[in-house]
Amino acid sequence: MTVATVDVETAAAWLRAGEAVLIDVREADEFAAARIDGAFLAPLSAMPAAWEALDLPADRRIIVMCLRGGRSHQVCAFVGPTGPEGQPLFNLTGGIQDWRAAGLPIVEA
Repeated sequence: MTVATVDVETAAAWLRAGEAVLIDVREADEFAAARIDGAFLAPLSAMPAAWEALDLPADRRIIVMCLRGGRSHQVCAFVGPTGPEGQPLFNLTGGIQDWRAAGLPIVEA
């Protein structure tokens, strides 16, 4: 399955504009150490229950992220091209590593 991707700069712009929500599929300890502000945690190890428990707005894009993009790609491939309400689904290219490298804000413990 082809997975739509988004780069960190575009994702940051969507998030600032309120046009997207961010789902972090890393584990809880990774999320606690460093996260993107506003991200929802839904660990890959807890799928699909973690995904099903999310209450995602129907009017925003869904961006799925992890450390580098591998785990988030798995989730996007599993979920499909859209979210539960038909929202467009995107894998964040390069994950939090590329986000940090771009100098974008991160909340650290």
